[in-house]
Amino acid sequence: MTVQTQRLTSLIVASLIVVLVAAAAPVLAQKAKEDIVLGLSTPALNTEFWVNMYYGVVDEAKRQGVQVIVLDAGGYNNTLRQIQQIQDLVQRRVDALLVGATNGDAIASVVEFAAGRGIPVVGLSSLPATDKLAIRVGADHYDMGVLQAKAMAEALNGRGQVAIMAGPPGASWAEERRAGFRDTIAQYPGITIVAEQFSNSDRLSGLQLMEDWIARFPNLAGVYGATDDLSAGAADALEAAGLTGKVIVTGSNLSQIGRQYLAEGKIYADTAQQVVLQGRLAVQNVLNLLMGLPYEADIKTSSVLVTGDNLTTVDMSTIAAPEGFRP
Repeated sequence: MTVQTQRLTSLIVASLIVVLVAAAAPVLAQKAKEDIVLGLSTPALNTEFWVNMYYGVVDEAKRQGVQVIVLDAGGYNNTLRQIQQIQDLVQRRVDALLVGATNGDAIASVVEFAAGRGIPVVGLSSLPATDKLAIRVGADHYDMGVLQAKAMAEALNGRGQVAIMAGPPGASWAEERRAGFRDTIAQYPGITIVAEQFSNSDRLSGLQLMEDWIARFPNLAGVYGATDDLSAGAADALEAAGLTGKVIVTGSNLSQIGRQYLAEGKIYADTAQQVVLQGRLAVQNVLNLLMGLPYEADIKTSSVLVTGDNLTTVDMSTIAAPEGFRP
């Protein structure tokens, strides 16, 4: 083969590659919406937060006319199960994955595996610890911790012993809220953190922790809860011990139990994030990505401090699923 022929062949091959790439690129962009299948991997549908997220995702997918396959790990300690479920969703060839992590570090590899197979991955609130996420959706969790700390410090007049129910270890949202609370409480030298514990985020965990702390810390004045379920469990233990109102309890997510306990004075303050809206925005933006339309890659919804004084004026449609809804 002559040099001229070799050059001509190389040009033809290069041209074919360009044509093939150009031809392949619009396949994703032109995929009909009704043919899209999303995979949703949740850590704990036994908590109201993830029920609300589930509702936002599934209801928006229904509105958009797309299918969703939902697999739940059944608890933050079931990391291996979630890894297997994500692998299953990859094998089922979903078009995109929406993932709330049981443990951000532990599931990073399987998320990267999915992304490497060409499946866009959306991190939902509890983010996988990887830079391979196509879209990140959540609240300003650090600020939620800040708001709780300020509310507690005000209620305690800047003095007293407090304890931290930090939520599940390795969950990015729990770590960020805890950091916001700790950094802000540190600005009040009269307040001392006497106990701190990571745990599952369910109500029973909060109850058991609070029972232990009541026995160990008779002068405890305040309890931070990473979630409303933890805070409600704490409030239940305090009520059983005749300490309602004597220990300030704060929570996060403004779930149904959180709203009830705010109204009853069992929880002093709560930080609300727009969980249903997060689910909806996740679906809207990943569909835009799949169809080649503009999308947001980093989405943070605002949060607000809620007390008994402003509880009745909060718009719940972006925060929680309709009352009585179950997956």
